Amino acid sequence: MGVVSVPNTPRTSVRTSPLYLWVASLLRDSIEAGQLGPAASVPSERVLSERYGVSRMTARHALETLMLEGYVNRDARRGTFVAEPRLRFSVGSFTRIMTEGDHVPGCEVLTASTLNPDPHVSEMLDIPAGGRIHLVQRLRTARGEPIAIENIHVSAERFPDLLEFDLTGSLWELLRSRYGVHPKEADARVLAVTLDRFEAETLRVNAGSPAIALTRTVYSADGDIVELARDVYRGDRTEFYVTAPVEGIAGTAPRPARR
Repeated sequence: MGVVSVPNTPRTSVRTSPLYLWVASLLRDSIEAGQLGPAASVPSERVLSERYGVSRMTARHALETLMLEGYVNRDARRGTFVAEPRLRFSVGSFTRIMTEGDHVPGCEVLTASTLNPDPHVSEMLDIPAGGRIHLVQRLRTARGEPIAIENIHVSAERFPDLLEFDLTGSLWELLRSRYGVHPKEADARVLAVTLDRFEAETLRVNAGSPAIALTRTVYSADGDIVELARDVYRGDRTEFYVTAPVEGIAGTAPRPARR
């Protein structure tokens, strides 16, 4: 089943409490409906105050809400403008998804080291006693803009010379071409988080900014775990979409969680 696009349905312009959420919802509707396109100027606090009969403080709070949600950007001198649309992701190869969307993927290796694993990682990756793991931390970009930080764990026993290769391309393609391991599917957990200082500085946003944390367990065609990863995506620039069976249809029962 393909991804179904549901047209935006304008919400009823009923005042909610607090008022700034009502003003924010009206502006959000205009942006999502395309009435205010990317880089379009957003009405000022004064204009919003007069248009909707609210205080300038309420208008300011509405704009701050939209900025935190990633709908607008604010410039102290020039005003407020509609942000670029979020990049759409599913659980898969960053390189492939960005290339298919013509977003020119980029990669910078932040850390590549061999470590002693903690007990959970050791068990999941089936590391033998005394075995080690490779940790690869990468900054992923789209058209030069920082988008995500990847933290990838793989078995150093299984992929002993991995860190000797160029790690700025598709890691999954490297596993296929060098080691004959074919990543096939992934279980993923998505959480809303905030960025710590290091993550925020690396992604060039403010500390405490909203983000999406994607924890992945990647399986090979043989059914064994080949990679554990935690990726942190900028909340103002990314969104994830999922296609899933409808509950109640025969054959769509969820599979048990893997360990």
